[in-house]
Amino acid sequence: MKIKLIILMFVLLYFQLNAQPPLDSLLEQKVKIITLDENIITGEMVEENNLKVSVITDFGTISIPRTKIKSLEIISSNQKSNSPLDIKIEKAPNLKNTLNQEARWRTISSAMLLGNTLYGVGIPFVLGIENPRFYTASQLLMFGGGYYASSKYTKNMNLPYGRWQMQATGAGLGIGSIFPLVSLIGPENWFSMDSDGKLTIAYLMGMAPFGAIQADKLYNKWNLSNGQATMISSSVPWGFANAWGSLFLLYGIDGPDSEFAVRANFIAVYGACIGAPFLANKFFQGQSLTEDDALFTVFSTSLGFLNSLQILSMIDGGSARGAVIVIMGITNGFGYYANHLIKDIDLDKGDWRIIGLGTGAALLTRLGVGILIGEDWGNSSTLLNIVALNAGWYFTFKKVSKDKQRIVQLNSSSKLSSISISPSIINLSSNPIPGMKIQVSFN
Repeated sequence: MKIKLIILMFVLLYFQLNAQPPLDSLLEQKVKIITLDENIITGEMVEENNLKVSVITDFGTISIPRTKIKSLEIISSNQKSNSPLDIKIEKAPNLKNTLNQEARWRTISSAMLLGNTLYGVGIPFVLGIENPRFYTASQLLMFGGGYYASSKYTKNMNLPYGRWQMQATGAGLGIGSIFPLVSLIGPENWFSMDSDGKLTIAYLMGMAPFGAIQADKLYNKWNLSNGQATMISSSVPWGFANAWGSLFLLYGIDGPDSEFAVRANFIAVYGACIGAPFLANKFFQGQSLTEDDALFTVFSTSLGFLNSLQILSMIDGGSARGAVIVIMGITNGFGYYANHLIKDIDLDKGDWRIIGLGTGAALLTRLGVGILIGEDWGNSSTLLNIVALNAGWYFTFKKVSKDKQRIVQLNSSSKLSSISISPSIINLSSNPIPGMKIQVSFN
């Protein structure tokens, strides 16, 4: 009996020593908080309740609603360890790791669409099955199976919009890799080796998920925000267009005069598509970018392309190389200028759509006036269209972005939307004390 009692005491003592401390005991501990928007905040916990957690940081006291917290870790230095590291990191109790799955439906629908098309048709084709009923059944089974497979795969996955964009871009690059491969081997050699096309379809079915997985690894490795991921994903068509434009400037309208040069060009264009995300990540890694910051830049780049086409329509004649220079210069210039405009602000969700509507409204108003006065639609009208478009774009942006200036910008690992600092008076008893109020806003 005594032996059992001693064993029971040891068991109770073991659980007591290894039990996780209550949150009250975590006060004055250094903690690391990751929000649903992937913001990272490190500081000393000073308050905790059912609604919020407050920590002291280098920027003052920050209160984070519990609904915005994805995870919280304690960096405890109260207990010394026998290991070389004296800092122990452990999960805080009673705080659920809430996943951001805003783009989960996009991943599921993409898997279903890919299953219904590439795999639904590709699998019976590669297997050599010619029965039409099997093709239809395969498409339907892959369509439905895409839902169940991707739903289970993404159940416990943190899936913000930017991550889905990276996955979709990677899948597209994986499928597109067939072009430089065929160019490298040679079209005649490839089609003689794959006369029935089965090898091509099998390659595409394998490279689509491979590309998505590799892009997903880069997303986690680079620790991207939604805005950064959107900008990096958009860099692929940017790299494609600029590569083709550069090759056109090099060879002219007639193109290369050797088969080797043609093959090298395909490889170079695909290389630009692959390299553009790495270049974009290096450029945008230190910027605080929201999703709408990135979408505004993409929209502005498209506006620059439209401007270049309108300018070319007013020019009679001219060389083809000159036209490409105008298109590349204005398109890239608008993208660069848009990125400069958002350098010190964070656009809120939906702001870029308002800017787009304002841009279109300015052009529609200008066209309405032109029709009303019976305008002669010549070069002067095109010039007025350009002025209306750009004025609507610029002034709508200025109106939407008003009062969104960032007073303090955090480092690249902390992507908070904005921090506002204002003086305040702390009234303790009858002696007012001047102080400083710091407020942090999250998207």
